[in-house]
Amino acid sequence: MLIERIRQWWAKRLLHRARECFGGEVWAEAAELAEEALRTDENNASARMMLGMARLKTEDYAGAVQSFAQLLKNDPDNAEAKGCLAMAYARAKRWDQAAQAVSQLAENRPATAGGVCISGAQEPHDPTNIPQARARTTAEIIRQGDWAALEAKARAALAKSSSDPSALLQLGMALYKAGRLEQALQAYDKALACVKKEADKAVINFNRSTVLMQLTRWEEACKAFETLAGLPAATRGRIHEEAILYNLAYCYRRRKMIKMARVSYERLSMLNPLYKDVAVCLERLRVPLAANVAALPDPDDGICESCREPLPLGAAFCEHCGWSAAPEEQPLIGLNNGGTGFQPVK
Repeated sequence: MLIERIRQWWAKRLLHRARECFGGEVWAEAAELAEEALRTDENNASARMMLGMARLKTEDYAGAVQSFAQLLKNDPDNAEAKGCLAMAYARAKRWDQAAQAVSQLAENRPATAGGVCISGAQEPHDPTNIPQARARTTAEIIRQGDWAALEAKARAALAKSSSDPSALLQLGMALYKAGRLEQALQAYDKALACVKKEADKAVINFNRSTVLMQLTRWEEACKAFETLAGLPAATRGRIHEEAILYNLAYCYRRRKMIKMARVSYERLSMLNPLYKDVAVCLERLRVPLAANVAALPDPDDGICESCREPLPLGAAFCEHCGWSAAPEEQPLIGLNNGGTGFQPVK
């Protein structure tokens, strides 16, 4: 008896650590800890559920299906496991099995009255009647960071209507978060072709531009953010001008258009001086460039690498576009290894 209690206690400790890793988005370690917890206590349903969710995050869909199926074998009435199993089938593109799992979930739902389960009561079979108490809204899925579920939901909506702009936007976001950037770009391009309102186009274009930044296609991203920055507030929809200017300034920096970056940061500072690390970025860009010119090598061809205008002999700064040949020794303070910290609009 004592040994069994110790085993259960140790399994709970491992599961607690697995939840911490899962919350910190360290999916592989969460899966390993959940597996160890199951080796300690093979009947721990919470550990098996954690293992299935962690495998989903690491794109081990076959393993996720196995975990949720085993959980249902031990607890056939576990509605949460049924929903997760359907999601795992969908992520593995096993659509028939996913549809069957959803149908079984709907069939097995008990009738309720006043929020209390009525045992023995039966409802007419309706495969589309998914229990609303268990279903998560899109906002909840995004808030929880469950990008596999978001993709599955978006693809299910697109199976009914391939030109659903909301579903395409959600699909683009899910693919972006999964690191499938080219596919995300394609989803946003399709969404743009399906909307007419300028405010909706602004939201999609902003998300699309963040993908371009991740792909290091700085010139395209720059042009897109320049267009967004020139829109009136009513046309920008839910996009804040501060977010546009911050990303635009970063794109200018990456293209070595220092003067343009400085102008964008100054404009942002006038709007909101406390926005992210704009004060630090602006302070650094205000350092006179002339102090570094003497230490720079002469340009090979005397032409600006950005706008291709002729440069004076030995010049390291273009007066036309603001491009600078000054080497950047380290990323801006407050940025993560030179990253922007940008996120798609939710």
